[in-house]
Amino acid sequence: MASTRPEAKEAVKRASEATDVDALGEIMLIQATMQRQFLRVLIRRLVTDVPAFQEELFLSELQEVIDSLESSKEKSALHRFALKEWQRLSEMALDAIASTRVPQGKH
Repeated sequence: MASTRPEAKEAVKRASEATDVDALGEIMLIQATMQRQFLRVLIRRLVTDVPAFQEELFLSELQEVIDSLESSKEKSALHRFALKEWQRLSEMALDAIASTRVPQGKH
């Protein structure tokens, strides 16, 4: 019986683990996308609805985090991932804020 051979069982186990890893990766990607969309909406509402919201200060604080990560001596893969993620979030925040601004010449 080929299905009871240790090699066959190991192959099935590896295929199952690969499927689990793929599913986890897909879930993480969906979750990250949903979180970014949620933050985009939240930032747009803050900029639009809170007159005292200081968008330039907010963006400069995000830039400080990026600068801190960039200047760190830590260069692990996890650190590089965090830096790229902060850069993506900052770009998203800038785009969200820019989308709330009234184009010049329109009132």
